[in-house]
Amino acid sequence: MKLKPFELERMQSENEHHVEFNLSESGVEPLKIRELLDTAELKEQLLDMQLGYSQTNGTVALREAISHYYPGSTADHIIATNGGIEANFLVSWWLFQEHPDKREFVFMVPNYMQIGGIWKNMGMNVKNFNLRMTEGKWAPDIEQLKSVVTKKTGAIAICNPNNPTGAIINSSDLKAIADIAADNDAWLVSDEIYRGAELQDEKAPSIHGIYDKTIITSSLSKAYGLPGLRLGWAVCSTEQVAKELWTYSDYTTICPSKISDWLATLALNPKVQAKIEERTREVVQTNWAIMKKWLDSHSDVLEYVAPSAAAICFIKQKTGIDSLELVIRLMKEKSVLISPGEHFEVPGYLRIGFGTEPDHLEPALARISELLNELS
Repeated sequence: MKLKPFELERMQSENEHHVEFNLSESGVEPLKIRELLDTAELKEQLLDMQLGYSQTNGTVALREAISHYYPGSTADHIIATNGGIEANFLVSWWLFQEHPDKREFVFMVPNYMQIGGIWKNMGMNVKNFNLRMTEGKWAPDIEQLKSVVTKKTGAIAICNPNNPTGAIINSSDLKAIADIAADNDAWLVSDEIYRGAELQDEKAPSIHGIYDKTIITSSLSKAYGLPGLRLGWAVCSTEQVAKELWTYSDYTTICPSKISDWLATLALNPKVQAKIEERTREVVQTNWAIMKKWLDSHSDVLEYVAPSAAAICFIKQKTGIDSLELVIRLMKEKSVLISPGEHFEVPGYLRIGFGTEPDHLEPALARISELLNELS
């Protein structure tokens, strides 16, 4: 079966390095290596590192560091991957391959469209359930989910905090989703890559520990500001599932980079992690104030719900042209890249990332204003 392109990633990869202003990213401004290696001893350790293969499922030290953030889990419940995207792929492939009697899958929309796209490309029956904007917030349609999940459903996939809306699914809705999965003996896959990038001090609830057929995927790319490490993970409900996913990774990337494994272990040290999380919160809070002021200045053509987490906002646009056309014009005429709602199966919306430096964000928004004013 011929693969359909991953439209969001393809547009970004083809254009993000050829525009003056890239606001298509959903993470915060990346850290520099020197910000992790704050002693001469650590710098020497990096320079003296032999560039061999790392342990294929992630070193014990790394997996123990990850498991610290998922109480009750151990290193043996974790598999380290090349970015969250590999974790999502391995889980999707495993669910398809290991459960031939349950080839129906349910996918939250809007979402980062990778998991749903993998299942569709595998020829599976993929049903959507929606986050809907009600009472000034994005929330999962629990009744719709009940109506689409059946005994043939292999898995339900969610993203919390959500990309592209920045919404946080609350604990009661997570419990309701888990109960629906349990009633139908379905797996629940929760992409929690934006957890730790909340605008408020309270962290978004995790699905961890709520249901025994859950797999959580995440990485250092978004909330940690370390996308260049390409270091992600899957947290499995049993050691056996982690071993099975390890088998699948043997056929894909074999192992994470040795340097990335080592640097990730440093970043996940609780003291370092706390500093990174504090930095992330400061970035999203500071930049959201800039973003909100700009959005409010265009209230005639832009509607939004303030994000609760992540440096992204999902905006309804009323310019009179399609969102994809608007994005293309913005790219060609103003050298600014943002993401169209069509790439999240929600036409009429725009996703704008605001995790960059303010002196980059503000002139980029000014360029968007130029086009909006020309269209009015």
